[in-house]
Amino acid sequence: MTTHESEASHLHEVHKGVIIFENDNDTVSSSSTVNLGLANSVLDDPKFRQEGYDGSLKWTEEEEKQVLRIIDRRLMPFMLLMSFVLNMDRTNFSNAVSDDLAANLGFTNDGVNTAVLANAIVFTFFTLPANPIAKLVGAHRLIPSLMTAWAIVTWSHNFNHFMAVRVLLAATEAGFVPACLGYMTGWYKADELATRFAIFWGIQSLASAISGLISFGVFQMSGVHGLEGWRWLFLIDGVFTHLIALIAYWYLPGRATQTRGWFSERQASIAVTRVIRDDISKKDQHAPITWSDLREALLDTKIWLHLTTTFTGIMIYTPTSIYLPTIIRSAGFDVAMANLLTMPAAIINLAFSVLIAWNSDRHGEVALHAILCTLWQTAGYAALWGLPAGTSRWNLFVAATFTSGAPTWHGMHTAYMAVNLSPAGKRALALGAIIGAANICSVPGSQIYQASDAPRYPRGNKICVVLGIVTILLFLSQRTRYDLTNRWRERKWVKMTDAEKISYLETTKDLGSNRLDYRFRV
Repeated sequence: MTTHESEASHLHEVHKGVIIFENDNDTVSSSSTVNLGLANSVLDDPKFRQEGYDGSLKWTEEEEKQVLRIIDRRLMPFMLLMSFVLNMDRTNFSNAVSDDLAANLGFTNDGVNTAVLANAIVFTFFTLPANPIAKLVGAHRLIPSLMTAWAIVTWSHNFNHFMAVRVLLAATEAGFVPACLGYMTGWYKADELATRFAIFWGIQSLASAISGLISFGVFQMSGVHGLEGWRWLFLIDGVFTHLIALIAYWYLPGRATQTRGWFSERQASIAVTRVIRDDISKKDQHAPITWSDLREALLDTKIWLHLTTTFTGIMIYTPTSIYLPTIIRSAGFDVAMANLLTMPAAIINLAFSVLIAWNSDRHGEVALHAILCTLWQTAGYAALWGLPAGTSRWNLFVAATFTSGAPTWHGMHTAYMAVNLSPAGKRALALGAIIGAANICSVPGSQIYQASDAPRYPRGNKICVVLGIVTILLFLSQRTRYDLTNRWRERKWVKMTDAEKISYLETTKDLGSNRLDYRFRV
């Protein structure tokens, strides 16, 4: 058994609560993303204390694995269930479109695109205050409250004010994902997040698969009590969401020390302490966001590069996420079968999204893993673009399934950004912003497939190929920047004397990931 010591291997010097470590290669390192400078003696200061943290605590590797298994068994499945509920509505929207929602309400698919555009704008705006509010009231309270609100709005699809319903739905759903991501960072270490975030987003694929199956059955209810099949779909979705929200109020703990019998007292302390030792900025996990955090986030150009990558890359997921059932239907399948045939793409997406993220957690190089996902999707759009006009319906189905089944890199990319940001308030704001970027891209994304380009959308597919190439270049630039910054900081740090290092740590005004002694995960 190995024992987790409180800090890195070789203690070089202690000065006023600041610890500098050197490894055998005489380079500076620490157990975190490289948050040098703060030691347990600092964390034991009352102003840094977090409930459950114990600076003197030691534990075995097997004990930590047991704690992680408990978190994965007790918390993660419920987070996935809530994510599943959220994405049922999003996927059900595309199913409803294929069931002639637009025609029933008196407009065309261009009207659907306009609704998607309005939804994306409102959604993006409401993602930004989500984590500041979660910090004030607690994410475990905010999450079920948002679910309750959007459940009510989901039922309202049964009224004819379609645009208003989609706008209200955006306002009520927007804060859910940022709050969940911020909440999960308080439970998992940096090298555990990419896989969990990928599963969290991958559940969207499962929702797509199951919603296709559910819609196949629910659409058979068309005409019952005078309601179309898509109206029944939203009604059932709303009821199910309400039920899960009520359970969430009772089930979600504020932190590891407030669970309902998940841990022993020692295990709860390990759950809190291990996360803070991995990333010292998480000592402020439950602290309110400050104006300093906001300023740091706005001025950090690395965040803006992550947001640009997300905006550009996620945009090309929009056309198939909305129109996959419609594309399959255009090949000659009926409505019910077209929705049923969306299941293979969803299953492929889920399996490969999790597999690739898991591999990135083990080996690093998130950007290169994300490039693999983008190459897959770009090749799919190239295939859709290149298929001849008279191609068989099964060839079109395979090409559409391959494209829509491309692994989603959004989860591991979000984790990539999160583990490279400090302090915690800055990270929380960036998590809201990246979810906003992933949704505001639906504004131009919703216009890629136009009615005038239907049913094969050659112009739209060509646009997606170009965007895929741009996304690959953005990932390469992000990785290169992190790598070069690490090299520059390391060279400068090694050249400093011990006295200069101590002076920097005591006097620097640099914060978090802007510090000279911080190293990025590449």
